[in-house]
Amino acid sequence: MAVLWETFQSLFPIYFYILLGAFLRKAKVLPKSLEAPLNQIVFVVFISTALFVSVYQTDLAQALDAKAMVFSLLAVLAQAGMGMTWALKTFKSRPQASVVGQTFYRSNFGLLGIVYGSLLFGAQHIGQASLLIAIIVPLYNIISVIIFEVMKGGRPTLKAILLNVAKNPIVLAVSTAMVFQLTGWQLPGMLLKPLDQIAHAATPLSLIVAGSALTFMGLKDNRRPIILASITRLLVVPLLFVPMAIFLGFRDITLVSLLVAFGGPVATPLPAMAYQAGGDGELAAQIVAVTSFLSIFSLHAFIVLLRTLGYW
Repeated sequence: MAVLWETFQSLFPIYFYILLGAFLRKAKVLPKSLEAPLNQIVFVVFISTALFVSVYQTDLAQALDAKAMVFSLLAVLAQAGMGMTWALKTFKSRPQASVVGQTFYRSNFGLLGIVYGSLLFGAQHIGQASLLIAIIVPLYNIISVIIFEVMKGGRPTLKAILLNVAKNPIVLAVSTAMVFQLTGWQLPGMLLKPLDQIAHAATPLSLIVAGSALTFMGLKDNRRPIILASITRLLVVPLLFVPMAIFLGFRDITLVSLLVAFGGPVATPLPAMAYQAGGDGELAAQIVAVTSFLSIFSLHAFIVLLRTLGYW
């Protein structure tokens, strides 16, 4: 019971900010017209700045975990293969299959990796999570480009894939921070201070925006794919891959980061990509909403279980 209460206290800001965002949406303070630009600002400015500051201030010798990086890469590739194989056998509609298959591997780790890491371990300890985000999130995008192109009957080009990676704000932020780390360059204090303030605003702002984006309209028409996608994303994948992480010896913030990557809600950029690439964008948006809501409870339960079993 003590572990349950301590975990609730640690994660309460997540629930508070999401509820605040939902309230602001209901009160029309944050209308739907602001959803896309706010998500863009959060991702490009706030999340990227938080990752830059985290890596810039991290002791790389302590945070760099090659074993965790290799495992996360292999796990995501395995999840993508399993997800698309299952989706193509389960759904006749290729637009639906292309979306549901991606829910098997594509979580909102870019945002929630920072959120859960900072709330449970402190912002000063999320350097390792930031490095994992820099590896996993670009891989999500690469696989998505390939899947959507193949499902449309096209062939993804190496140029398109590399361009997608090069333009990713997360890649740019972490790469820039790595340049400072490797060269020993130091940012002037007057510049680092506002960057640090932006980084600290990333968690509340991103969760408020996420809460304002939650909508559950039209779920009845896509009930089956939504239920199947939610079960696989929030239960099947973490139950398959988190025990592997434990067996390999990952603990503390590394284990929590992998839990969020493997058991977090579906990534918010998926609907926009689906609309642009011929996937079922409406279904993708519905799955994002449902998994974002349900993950509040599923991730909490997994975290309580891991703490109770003494894995951090």
